[in-house]
Amino acid sequence: MRYLLIILLLVSCSGSPEPVEEVFDSSLVKPLHDSVAKILPVVEKIIIRKENQIVYRIKETEKLVEKLKQENIELKEQTKIVKTVIQRDTIYIKEKTNFWGKKRVSADSSTSVDSTIIEQ
Repeated sequence: MRYLLIILLLVSCSGSPEPVEEVFDSSLVKPLHDSVAKILPVVEKIIIRKENQIVYRIKETEKLVEKLKQENIELKEQTKIVKTVIQRDTIYIKEKTNFWGKKRVSADSSTSVDSTIIEQ
């Protein structure tokens, strides 16, 4: 049954189509050709102008890239690492009085170290 359906499908698709005659009206093409001939030079000028603008932008961008590359190289040469160590000494003075009113003075000190690395 399957084979019969496939054979019928193939036989129905194999028929040759009837040729269709195309009617072409040349009177419609002439005005279209004239309008395209008038517009084409204007469009070409606009395309050339846009191409020149794009080429100019590309050249300017390339110049900027080269300038930035050179500046980057110069900055890399100028940089150097500087290590800064800051030491803070703090003295605390304490006064204590005992039961008899005698004052006793003591001094405590603390030291803090802060180190930073600065690239210049």
